[in-house]
Amino acid sequence: MTRWQLAAAALWLVLLVAYVLAGTALTPFHGDESMQIHSSGDFATLFLERNPAALGANLDVELADPSSRRLLEGTINNWTVGLAWYLAGYHPSDLPPQPGWLWGEDYDRNIAHNMRPPQALLLSGRLPSTLFFAASVPVLFGIAWCFGGYRVAWIASGLYTLHPALLLNGRRAMMEGPMLFFGLLTVLFAGIMIRRGHFSNRRWWLALALGGGLALASKHTAVLFLAGALGWLWTAALLKRDRRQLLATTLSCALCGLLALAVFLVLSPALWPGPPQLLPRVFQLRNELAQNQARALLASGSGMALTERIDQVLTQPFLRPPMFFEVPQWSEYEVIRAEIDAWLASPLSGLQPGAVTGLALSLFALAGLVPALRQPGRAGLVVWLGLTVVALLFNPLPWQRYYLPLLPIAILLAATAMAQLLELSILVIKRRYGMP
Repeated sequence: MTRWQLAAAALWLVLLVAYVLAGTALTPFHGDESMQIHSSGDFATLFLERNPAALGANLDVELADPSSRRLLEGTINNWTVGLAWYLAGYHPSDLPPQPGWLWGEDYDRNIAHNMRPPQALLLSGRLPSTLFFAASVPVLFGIAWCFGGYRVAWIASGLYTLHPALLLNGRRAMMEGPMLFFGLLTVLFAGIMIRRGHFSNRRWWLALALGGGLALASKHTAVLFLAGALGWLWTAALLKRDRRQLLATTLSCALCGLLALAVFLVLSPALWPGPPQLLPRVFQLRNELAQNQARALLASGSGMALTERIDQVLTQPFLRPPMFFEVPQWSEYEVIRAEIDAWLASPLSGLQPGAVTGLALSLFALAGLVPALRQPGRAGLVVWLGLTVVALLFNPLPWQRYYLPLLPIAILLAATAMAQLLELSILVIKRRYGMP
């Protein structure tokens, strides 16, 4: 990369980051934001009161127990949100009361119970997640550059920043911002290791393990990013057809995964009373929660059929509009509808693709699989995609937030095909006009 290219890329990324930050206040409210801000009271318990024992979960914790949230939620967002309102001069008594939002009640009832935080407190809670999401833009640029070069990086970072679903969820006071940042950072470390051939460099493996642990501590579904990063490294070693390197990489991937799990445990006080017993309980509670949500919200009562799940995987990246809420009753609340209308009318809401644009981007993403399959350095992206798709096929709920880990992959694939089309167009123009 030349100095001119580096300066242009820096300016481009500054503009993209500024764009993300500029729309924070405009983002429509979600009840989970109140729940996360309520959960951020753990920051005061851990860092101000210095009482980590109060955050430990019981070994027989049930889903109905308010403390079960500590097993289901990541800690990074809670702690950074807590730091934000603490620096802004707020006190734990200013936070929404337990449980943060009453999903069995309507909007007015929640307002009467002071569940929605004041706008200033809400913005304080949104700042960490928005900053994490904004920081993930240059990280995605780096992954695209490792994967496909300079043009792919420019196109991918633009599509990523302007994606309405990513903007909507990344700007909210929720776990998606840190999940995307640390998850993509983990993948970036793997991309750098492959590009530079640092398969035996312990520092890079430690960096990858640290990034993966922080991603898991941000949101549990970030395991898809960690699996994608390790899968990319393992695939690169496999394609080299060197048995010794493949064995060494396999052992390094296993050790890296264990170190990432250790980092996650260190950052999860709820698990400290008994990790061997509580880790399986996390999976049990999450499965129970998903089943309860499916029964409450879906006509089938048992989650989406396989054909519906495949349809979601194919259409979520570019063919579906942003999902502002998951509970249908929210469409009846005038305040929420007004916030959504204002967001959609603003240029800060990203690129709202219609059917034609969405279909074009989807076809570009499919076309991007061809060079990824043909070139060894890019084959790891297909592995990352495959692991993510398989995991999503087990997802019973059609909630857009669950498909966010798929979007960066689809964007990278689409950007690859678009960059190749651009290169071909430039070549045709040069030949036509006899340009060197």
